[in-house]
Amino acid sequence: MKVISSLFVAVLVFGLFPNPSVDVGQASSLSLLRYQAIQSESVRRASSLSSVSAPIQSESERPLSGDALRYTFENPRFYIPWIQLDLSPEGVGSVRFRRGESDDTLDRKVKLLPSTLSRIAELIARSGFLTSGDDYQSKRDFAHLGWMTISVNQGGKQRTVRFNYTDNRDMSQLSEIFRAISNQAITLFDIDLSIQHQPLDLPRMLESVENELHLERLAEPDQLIPTLRDIAQDDTLPLIARNHATRMISSIQKGKFRSPVKPAK
Repeated sequence: MKVISSLFVAVLVFGLFPNPSVDVGQASSLSLLRYQAIQSESVRRASSLSSVSAPIQSESERPLSGDALRYTFENPRFYIPWIQLDLSPEGVGSVRFRRGESDDTLDRKVKLLPSTLSRIAELIARSGFLTSGDDYQSKRDFAHLGWMTISVNQGGKQRTVRFNYTDNRDMSQLSEIFRAISNQAITLFDIDLSIQHQPLDLPRMLESVENELHLERLAEPDQLIPTLRDIAQDDTLPLIARNHATRMISSIQKGKFRSPVKPAK
């Protein structure tokens, strides 16, 4: 009976994670219903993928150590109310996030492609981020869509700005890239979870991922190929998912999907 109970708890816990087609920060009604069905703290703690929780505000304000970049998104009304992306100058880092009412922090490691890292560096330099006195907040207030905080520590200079909407083109593109990097990390997190525990959800999930690619919400489509290839070659997964993964690999390799990481004009 203990074994059966443990398995039942695991199934409930893994039902917490939503469809990756939902834009980061937006609530998935299906996922929300699943989450609301699991209210006890003991069930939430059963997820082995959760790490030690800490107050959101203190994490967002934690100073950068050495040369680094940080992007934080916050909106307590969204199903994913908090996301934090930390990057080293080499483009190595992690995306941490929370879901629903849980205080547990989930994370996914990231390593950016050289082209993405170069584009980020270009936008920071072109905007004069470290020397400008502009706070980048537009007169138009979109606080209901959430707040973005960007911190840069580079060459002994450090600056942090916070805004919910900006008219500055470089800052807008930079925040869009950071958001797409975060979206991609969370998408890969969900795919891995589905492969391990909910393989029958993969066909629907891959349709959602392809839709995200068409909407240019993922930063580096090429980074999806290793995971898609694993799906395509795994005979234990649904055939429809394997075939879809194969088609998506071909489309990515042919450059059919764009991303916010656009080359300089």
